Amino acid sequence: MDKSTDTDLIESLHILGKRKGLILIVTLLCMLAAAIISSRMIPVYETSAKLLVAHRPAASSNQTTADPYQSVLLDERLAKTFSELLNGQVVANEVIKRLKLNTGSGDLLKRITAAPIIDTQLIQVTVKDTNPKRATDITNMLGIVLSERIKDIQSFSSSEPVTFIRLVEPATQPIYPVQPKPALYLVISMLAGLMFSSGLAFLLERLDTSVKVAPEIERLTGLSALGTIPVMTNRRAVGKQEANSVVLEAFRSLRTNIQYFNFDQSTKVILVSSAGPKEGKTTVSANLAIMLAKGGQKVMFIDCDFRKPQAHTVLNVKNEVGLSNILASKVDARGAVVSTQIEGLDMIPSGLIPPNPAEMLGSTRMKDFLMSLRTSYDFIIIDSPPILAVTDAAVVAPNVDGVLLVTRYGQTKKHALISAKAAFEKIGARMLGIVINHVMPGNGYDYNYIRYETHPSGAPARRAS
Repeated sequence: MDKSTDTDLIESLHILGKRKGLILIVTLLCMLAAAIISSRMIPVYETSAKLLVAHRPAASSNQTTADPYQSVLLDERLAKTFSELLNGQVVANEVIKRLKLNTGSGDLLKRITAAPIIDTQLIQVTVKDTNPKRATDITNMLGIVLSERIKDIQSFSSSEPVTFIRLVEPATQPIYPVQPKPALYLVISMLAGLMFSSGLAFLLERLDTSVKVAPEIERLTGLSALGTIPVMTNRRAVGKQEANSVVLEAFRSLRTNIQYFNFDQSTKVILVSSAGPKEGKTTVSANLAIMLAKGGQKVMFIDCDFRKPQAHTVLNVKNEVGLSNILASKVDARGAVVSTQIEGLDMIPSGLIPPNPAEMLGSTRMKDFLMSLRTSYDFIIIDSPPILAVTDAAVVAPNVDGVLLVTRYGQTKKHALISAKAAFEKIGARMLGIVINHVMPGNGYDYNYIRYETHPSGAPARRAS
């Protein structure tokens, strides 16, 4: 089995595992429907009898010793003929008359099966009925009526009868119904439910155009997934009380990979953006800044989202004076810097919302301002608006060393992610990688045993392409 086949199998198992709830519910519903239907079905009983067809030569005939084989062949042909008589209305009407059945000949014939047994002189008659005794009576009466019918036909001949029917194995009254078969129906419904629900799972997966697992994202964008952030209960900064939490470990892993890019001190200014809103870019950028500061780096965190500034709420600082005031020359840069509770981490909030955000962020003053910060900080993390929503991130990107693109598990659409990457590359921005945010444990990721510790060699968890 080649590598591509292994990958396809793993992805198929992942899809089935992710949709296991749907598969279980659909399968149980199918089995429940089968159980209800079978419980409401009227039991049907089946019984059979065997009739012997014998041929006896007339007294006036001169049969030789070589004729027995021909006689057997004749009896087999007669068995076929008499089977057709058993399936005819004349015999059926006579049975109805004698047993005083409250049914028509057409309905009775639907429940009768008569056919010769191959290579024998026997006819097997099978009858199905909702009453086991009535099924037995009808089966045996068919043999009696057919025998008398043959005698009547042969009575028109001047010679003695040469053919007769004998009931050699009478029908016995059945104890158990042949229909319904609850156990069989449950097995069939379970298999049908599994097949249908599995097909539905793959269909829903195909219709779902959102990005999820890292291999899929890497194939779509050609970028490495630098971090996988589990679901966070709210927008918050990771703290010391979460020293052993999976969230903190995830951000440690992201920090390790970001530090890899800065091994030669060339990646200091990092823009964090996303394709669309509500994908967690602010939470990711703020916590990345925190983790870099906790790792001994001197970090500046800047809120460039003039449209909906939220970064200050994550770090619990005021947003009275900020970047917009600096760019409008209303305040000196030092007057807008806010010290946070995290040692080594400073922040510049967005400030007052200006009427022309894109123009201010794309100005020469913004470029010069970022350049001035490089000598004072090891890392400058910038939170910007979504690239596909407004042009703000696009005008800032040429002034940074790299762009980190945040996606949200099950929400960010594939086409949006591809468009976001293309938009940054169109302006010549350097793409560092992808962060997959808001991932539930079990959705292709396992946080129960993963440790995001930095390797002594300084190697990252995953190298970017």
